Amino acid sequence: MREPSVRRYSGRSVEEWKAARRERLLAAALELFGTEGYPATSVERLCTQAKVSTRHFYHEFQNKEAVLLAVHAQVIETAVRTTGDALRRTADRPVGERISAAVDSYLRTIMADLRQARISFVEVVGTSPAVEEQRIAFRELLIGSVNDLGETAVGRGEIKPKDFRFLGLAFFGAVNTVVYDWMLTDPRPPEQTVQQSLRELAVQLMTS
Repeated sequence: MREPSVRRYSGRSVEEWKAARRERLLAAALELFGTEGYPATSVERLCTQAKVSTRHFYHEFQNKEAVLLAVHAQVIETAVRTTGDALRRTADRPVGERISAAVDSYLRTIMADLRQARISFVEVVGTSPAVEEQRIAFRELLIGSVNDLGETAVGRGEIKPKDFRFLGLAFFGAVNTVVYDWMLTDPRPPEQTVQQSLRELAVQLMTS
Protein backbone atom coordinates (compact mmCIF):
# COMPACT_ATOMS: atom_id res chain seq x y z
CA MET A 1 0.00 0.00 0.00
CA ARG A 2 1.40 3.40 -0.98
CA GLU A 3 2.10 5.96 1.74
CA PRO A 4 0.10 9.18 1.39
CA SER A 5 1.99 11.87 -0.44
CA VAL A 6 3.24 14.93 1.43
CA ARG A 7 2.05 18.24 0.05
CA ARG A 8 5.02 20.40 -0.90
CA TYR A 9 5.38 24.10 -1.60
CA SER A 10 8.46 25.31 -3.52
CA GLY A 11 10.09 21.98 -2.77
CA ARG A 12 9.35 22.04 0.98
CA SER A 13 6.80 20.17 3.02
CA VAL A 14 4.40 22.06 5.29
CA GLU A 15 6.40 20.90 8.32
CA GLU A 16 9.63 22.17 6.78
CA TRP A 17 8.04 25.57 6.16
CA LYS A 18 6.80 25.65 9.76
CA ALA A 19 10.24 24.73 11.11
CA ALA A 20 11.91 27.41 8.99
CA ARG A 21 9.37 30.00 10.12
CA ARG A 22 9.96 29.09 13.77
CA GLU A 23 13.73 29.38 13.32
CA ARG A 24 13.35 32.83 11.76
CA LEU A 25 11.25 33.97 14.73
CA LEU A 26 13.81 32.61 17.20
CA ALA A 27 16.63 34.34 15.30
CA ALA A 28 14.63 37.58 15.36
CA ALA A 29 14.03 37.17 19.10
CA LEU A 30 17.73 36.63 19.76
CA GLU A 31 18.56 39.78 17.83
CA LEU A 32 15.84 42.04 19.21
CA PHE A 33 15.66 40.81 22.81
CA GLY A 34 19.46 40.77 22.89
CA THR A 35 19.91 44.32 21.56
CA GLU A 36 16.74 46.36 22.12
CA GLY A 37 15.43 44.36 25.07
CA TYR A 38 12.41 42.17 25.73
CA PRO A 39 10.02 44.90 27.00
CA ALA A 40 10.82 47.14 24.01
CA THR A 41 10.09 44.42 21.45
CA SER A 42 6.52 43.89 20.29
CA VAL A 43 5.11 40.84 18.54
CA GLU A 44 4.71 43.01 15.43
CA ARG A 45 8.39 43.97 15.57
CA LEU A 46 9.37 40.31 15.87
CA CYS A 47 7.22 39.44 12.88
CA THR A 48 8.68 42.23 10.76
CA GLN A 49 12.23 41.17 11.63
CA ALA A 50 11.45 37.50 10.87
CA LYS A 51 9.35 38.27 7.78
CA VAL A 52 6.46 36.31 9.28
CA SER A 53 2.82 37.37 9.47
CA THR A 54 1.25 37.84 12.89
CA ARG A 55 -1.22 35.07 11.99
CA HIS A 56 1.65 32.66 11.44
CA PHE A 57 3.37 33.91 14.60
CA TYR A 58 0.43 32.70 16.68
CA HIS A 59 0.56 29.35 14.90
CA GLU A 60 4.05 28.89 16.38
CA PHE A 61 3.91 30.69 19.74
CA GLN A 62 1.15 31.50 22.18
CA ASN A 63 2.58 34.93 22.98
CA LYS A 64 5.82 36.92 23.22
CA GLU A 65 6.71 35.29 26.54
CA ALA A 66 6.72 31.89 24.82
CA VAL A 67 9.33 33.17 22.36
CA LEU A 68 11.55 34.39 25.21
CA LEU A 69 11.25 31.00 26.90
CA ALA A 70 12.20 29.24 23.66
CA VAL A 71 15.21 31.42 22.84
CA HIS A 72 16.44 31.23 26.44
CA ALA A 73 16.02 27.44 26.30
CA GLN A 74 18.36 27.37 23.30
CA VAL A 75 21.03 29.22 25.30
CA ILE A 76 20.49 26.84 28.24
CA GLU A 77 20.77 23.76 26.05
CA THR A 78 24.08 24.93 24.57
CA ALA A 79 25.54 25.94 27.95
CA VAL A 80 24.55 22.67 29.64
CA ARG A 81 25.88 20.61 26.76
CA THR A 82 29.26 22.37 26.52
CA THR A 83 29.77 22.37 30.29
CA GLY A 84 28.87 18.69 30.51
CA ASP A 85 31.21 17.88 27.63
CA ALA A 86 34.07 19.67 29.43
CA LEU A 87 33.47 17.69 32.62
CA ARG A 88 33.37 14.41 30.72
CA ARG A 89 36.57 15.22 28.82
CA THR A 90 38.38 15.93 32.09
CA ALA A 91 36.86 13.11 34.15
CA ASP A 92 40.29 11.72 35.09
CA ARG A 93 42.01 15.08 35.62
CA PRO A 94 42.69 16.84 38.96
CA VAL A 95 39.80 18.84 40.39
CA GLY A 96 41.37 22.23 39.59
CA GLU A 97 41.63 21.36 35.92
CA ARG A 98 38.05 20.07 35.85
CA ILE A 99 36.73 23.26 37.43
CA SER A 100 38.70 25.43 35.00
CA ALA A 101 37.50 23.48 31.97
CA ALA A 102 33.85 23.60 33.05
CA VAL A 103 33.92 27.32 33.87
CA ASP A 104 35.69 28.16 30.61
CA SER A 105 33.14 26.21 28.57
CA TYR A 106 30.19 27.83 30.34
CA LEU A 107 31.52 31.38 30.09
CA ARG A 108 32.63 31.05 26.48
CA THR A 109 29.15 29.89 25.57
CA ILE A 110 27.45 32.75 27.39
CA MET A 111 29.89 35.55 26.55
CA ALA A 112 30.68 34.69 22.92
CA ASP A 113 27.50 36.47 21.84
CA LEU A 114 26.50 39.64 23.68
CA ARG A 115 22.88 39.04 22.71
CA GLN A 116 22.91 35.70 24.54
CA ALA A 117 24.59 37.32 27.54
CA ARG A 118 21.98 40.06 27.72
CA ILE A 119 19.11 37.59 27.48
CA SER A 120 20.67 35.31 30.13
CA PHE A 121 21.67 37.97 32.66
CA VAL A 122 19.24 40.82 32.06
CA GLU A 123 16.12 40.09 30.04
CA VAL A 124 14.99 36.88 31.80
CA VAL A 125 15.42 38.19 35.35
CA GLY A 126 12.05 38.74 37.01
CA THR A 127 10.21 38.94 33.68
CA SER A 128 7.35 36.61 34.64
CA PRO A 129 6.74 33.59 36.90
CA ALA A 130 7.20 31.17 33.98
CA VAL A 131 10.45 32.76 32.82
CA GLU A 132 11.74 32.98 36.37
CA GLU A 133 10.92 29.31 36.91
CA GLN A 134 12.99 28.40 33.83
CA ARG A 135 15.87 30.61 34.93
CA ILE A 136 15.95 29.04 38.40
CA ALA A 137 15.72 25.53 36.92
CA PHE A 138 18.78 26.30 34.79
CA ARG A 139 20.64 27.58 37.84
CA GLU A 140 19.77 24.39 39.70
CA LEU A 141 21.19 22.30 36.84
CA LEU A 142 24.46 24.20 37.09
CA ILE A 143 24.57 23.91 40.87
CA GLY A 144 23.91 20.19 40.54
CA SER A 145 27.03 19.97 38.37
CA VAL A 146 29.00 21.87 41.00
CA ASN A 147 27.81 19.49 43.70
CA ASP A 148 28.63 16.39 41.63
CA LEU A 149 32.09 17.72 40.81
CA GLY A 150 32.74 18.55 44.45
CA GLU A 151 31.52 15.23 45.80
CA THR A 152 33.68 13.39 43.26
CA ALA A 153 36.72 15.38 44.36
CA VAL A 154 35.95 14.63 48.02
CA GLY A 155 35.68 10.94 47.21
CA ARG A 156 39.10 11.07 45.57
CA GLY A 157 40.61 12.79 48.60
CA GLU A 158 41.41 15.97 46.63
CA ILE A 159 39.40 18.38 48.78
CA LYS A 160 37.53 18.39 52.08
CA PRO A 161 33.73 18.19 52.26
CA LYS A 162 32.00 21.56 51.83
CA ASP A 163 28.56 23.01 51.31
CA PHE A 164 28.81 22.80 47.52
CA ARG A 165 25.31 24.17 46.97
CA PHE A 166 26.25 27.34 48.85
CA LEU A 167 29.49 27.63 46.87
CA GLY A 168 27.57 27.18 43.62
CA LEU A 169 25.08 29.88 44.56
CA ALA A 170 27.91 32.22 45.52
CA PHE A 171 29.82 31.58 42.31
CA PHE A 172 26.90 31.97 39.92
CA GLY A 173 25.77 35.06 41.78
CA ALA A 174 29.24 36.47 41.14
CA VAL A 175 29.06 35.45 37.48
CA ASN A 176 25.74 37.27 37.04
CA THR A 177 27.09 40.48 38.57
CA VAL A 178 30.48 40.41 36.86
CA VAL A 179 29.18 39.58 33.37
CA TYR A 180 26.42 42.19 33.65
CA ASP A 181 28.98 44.81 34.65
CA TRP A 182 31.27 43.67 31.81
CA MET A 183 28.47 44.18 29.28
CA LEU A 184 27.89 47.75 30.47
CA THR A 185 31.56 48.80 30.67
CA ASP A 186 32.84 51.06 27.91
CA PRO A 187 35.39 50.29 26.68
CA ARG A 188 34.63 46.66 27.43
CA PRO A 189 37.64 44.65 28.70
CA PRO A 190 38.56 41.48 26.82
CA GLU A 191 36.26 38.61 27.75
CA GLN A 192 39.34 36.44 28.34
CA THR A 193 40.31 38.68 31.26
CA VAL A 194 36.90 38.29 32.90
CA GLN A 195 36.87 34.56 32.23
CA GLN A 196 40.28 34.09 33.82
CA SER A 197 39.26 35.98 36.96
CA LEU A 198 36.05 33.97 37.32
CA ARG A 199 37.91 30.72 36.65
CA GLU A 200 40.38 31.52 39.42
CA LEU A 201 37.53 32.42 41.76
CA ALA A 202 35.80 29.10 41.10
CA VAL A 203 38.96 27.09 41.76
CA GLN A 204 39.62 29.02 44.99
CA LEU A 205 36.05 28.56 46.26
CA MET A 206 36.10 24.83 45.64
CA THR A 207 39.62 23.93 46.72
CA SER A 208 40.63 26.36 49.50
